[in-house]
Amino acid sequence: MSGPRDWLFADIGGTHVRICRWGREAGAGEVTRLRADASPGIAEALLGFERTQATPADHAALAVALPLHSGPLRMTNRDWVLDPASLRAALRLRTLYVVNDFAAAAAGLPALGEHDSAVLRAGTPGPGSRLLIGPGTGLGAAALIGVGSGDERVLASEAGHMGLAWSRDAALDTLHALGRTRWGRLSWERLLSGEGLGWLHAWRSGAGAPTAAPEVSACAARGEHEAREAVLWFSRLLGAFAGDLCLAFGAAAGVWLTGGVLDGLGEAFDVAAFLEAFDDKGRYAASQRAVPVRRVRVGDLAFRGLARIVDGACRAPLVRVTDGS
Repeated sequence: MSGPRDWLFADIGGTHVRICRWGREAGAGEVTRLRADASPGIAEALLGFERTQATPADHAALAVALPLHSGPLRMTNRDWVLDPASLRAALRLRTLYVVNDFAAAAAGLPALGEHDSAVLRAGTPGPGSRLLIGPGTGLGAAALIGVGSGDERVLASEAGHMGLAWSRDAALDTLHALGRTRWGRLSWERLLSGEGLGWLHAWRSGAGAPTAAPEVSACAARGEHEAREAVLWFSRLLGAFAGDLCLAFGAAAGVWLTGGVLDGLGEAFDVAAFLEAFDDKGRYAASQRAVPVRRVRVGDLAFRGLARIVDGACRAPLVRVTDGS
């Protein structure tokens, strides 16, 4: 039986690392938030946190922004490599779970309370999966299926790396050309991320280099035309992407939005433009209009998901390493 807070939980993204201690009876402790740039690697960040604790953790569950596979794991948007076996040994853990960050967050959706998300559209929930999408340093997406069935599971994805294929407006021709010139192809993540918001601003303003996302958000809040244009296009493109994934995952139960870019945009995010593009699915437009859409307000969704995964309430793809392996 685990002790009061003998689990180390961490949510490790390209920009921030959030760490806390958790126990089945005690729940989560205070969350420490660190800039990823402040540490040379994952082990150093976690060891630094553990030195502040009265007792060492026996177990750890990490939500990390990377695809899972065998062998050392490399983060997509940061030059950090995670070797689960070496990390378990360095932290002297009995058990280590590594989960994709959005898989962990999707697992946490049933743990959201009524006031933990804002309603963008109430819709009419139907049978199907729940979909979580989040633009941040990258673009995450995962679906949760089987809620209430006794066989709840997360479907992880790398959907953000699919090629951008929305072409409702001829203005996007120049954006595709920009993407081909700079990256060889234009994925959804290139635009629906912090850096992407900056590139959308450069595209609309004619600037040669992107503006940092916080500055674009601030300019949009002040009513600056090019920034508002960038946010409008960001909202449209996110709606088109989310609508396609809703069809792919059969997410009639609802779509939840999260991520640092949306947090930065605040009220500047154009909900009407998002929903218009989300619903623009031809013969499926009517069913799309019934899908509930909500915006997550809390910052600990991945921790809530890790707790549900550790407790066995939800299955998710993971790497598990123990002191006996």
